[in-house]
Amino acid sequence: MKFYINTPIYYVNDRPHIGHAYTTIVADTLARFHRLKKDDVFFSVGVDENSQKNVQAMEAAGEKDLVAYLDRMAGVWKQTWQDSGIAFTDFIRTTEERHQRGVERFWNAVKKSGDIELREYEGWYCVGCEAFKTETDMVEDKCPLHPNKNLERLKEKNYFFKLTNYRQALLDLIEKTDFVQPESRRHEIRNYVKDHLADISISREAKSLNVGISVPGDESQRIYVWFDALLNYLTVVGYGTDEEMFQKWWPADFWVGGKDILKFHCALLPAMMMSAAKSDPLLQNKDGGALLVKQCFAHGFFTIDGQKISKSLGNAIDPRDLASKYGMDALRYFLLREITFGEDGDFSEKRLQERYESDLGNTFGNLVNRVIAMSKKYFDGAVPQGMNQESGIRNEELCAAVNHAYASHRCDSALAAIWVGLIRANKTIEEAQPFKLIKTDPLAVAKILYDLLEACRWYAWMVYPVMPGTAEKIWAQLGLDREKELSKGWDEGLQWGGLIPGQPLGEPEPLFPRLP
Repeated sequence: MKFYINTPIYYVNDRPHIGHAYTTIVADTLARFHRLKKDDVFFSVGVDENSQKNVQAMEAAGEKDLVAYLDRMAGVWKQTWQDSGIAFTDFIRTTEERHQRGVERFWNAVKKSGDIELREYEGWYCVGCEAFKTETDMVEDKCPLHPNKNLERLKEKNYFFKLTNYRQALLDLIEKTDFVQPESRRHEIRNYVKDHLADISISREAKSLNVGISVPGDESQRIYVWFDALLNYLTVVGYGTDEEMFQKWWPADFWVGGKDILKFHCALLPAMMMSAAKSDPLLQNKDGGALLVKQCFAHGFFTIDGQKISKSLGNAIDPRDLASKYGMDALRYFLLREITFGEDGDFSEKRLQERYESDLGNTFGNLVNRVIAMSKKYFDGAVPQGMNQESGIRNEELCAAVNHAYASHRCDSALAAIWVGLIRANKTIEEAQPFKLIKTDPLAVAKILYDLLEACRWYAWMVYPVMPGTAEKIWAQLGLDREKELSKGWDEGLQWGGLIPGQPLGEPEPLFPRLP
């Protein structure tokens, strides 16, 4: 099986913040799960550089060399994800030649299908959204997403994409499939397509937009940012440059991003694909229709202590700053556990600290530390003889629930189920009191501690997609080799009884040290 997952590509007008990290960590977690399932995984991230707001950011920074600015900022984004342990397959920049070649091929395909037309247009333009706004989009003559920025009144001759030609096809896609999730977003995009869909400008005059890819055959026009940017999901896997690679990976299996860009991904992009597929066989399925992204999941807005993330408020948080204090795994756990996937969420460092100390330190870390320390003390530093004992610790239904949650893209549900098991394992220690029972019934203690050690190995596997570093530390403390453990894959790794009695244990060390 193959699994191809994307995040949005981000503007380089600023540095990554915790909101960007949330989206990217979700995608990374799902990619890691599918790798454990032995699927062939492609995970793409990247940056959108063909935007006027990037030019404005360069000017605000007092710089004059756009290429140098874009190179520097793209490097910041890539390095941030690398420092954060994001295991992406490829990092795409929209200024790359491979992207430009794919965009040109796609434009020509849509044009050949008869869905591009030159028109004169006048309307309100939001630089923040990089989009024209209709009256129904605005609230009190403002963009609801950027109320502090004035809309610009523009009158230009632009190329338009005949989006309304695909209204019924889009409605069929949205209503008859699970293309858009969660359900609240599906209803939202259905209403947009049904009542507000309009043909869309897909170019700007070059004199007013000094970045971007030129319209093929018309140097006076630049391709509009969304018509260009959305194609990164195709070009990063070879569209326009490597047909064999493209045929292997396309269509994408899952896209995750914020609800503010829902209509571009769930209305504009599929309509673009339907149009281009009419004249480009590479984009066609076996029935001659378009090969579309299989599912788009739009999560909610992300706030900091109840306030929108904003430059003006100065509340944007670099994820690396939090990782230096709490550890990246703890941050990943908090973001995915605290926020119900698909709903709006709020970040609070106070809540992060509380979950670090309670969920991670007291519940998870303390369990692993106590079980390994007792086993080493009572059984000569090795795994005790007690293999495959049935107990309340072993819970196949919980294991299946975790698998289903990850497979359904619900990392929050997976973690909630795992913590039910961890709490039960801690309760077993309190009820059985092996530290007392060892004096009268060491054989019973051997069985209890084997089950608890195996539970630690088990839950390390289950948390690995979210907290890979923590899982590897647990395996090391259990005396297991990381490479051998990972080579098993998810299904074999979660078979109960993986620990061998008599196997030497490693040294118990705190997984989540006390905060200073």
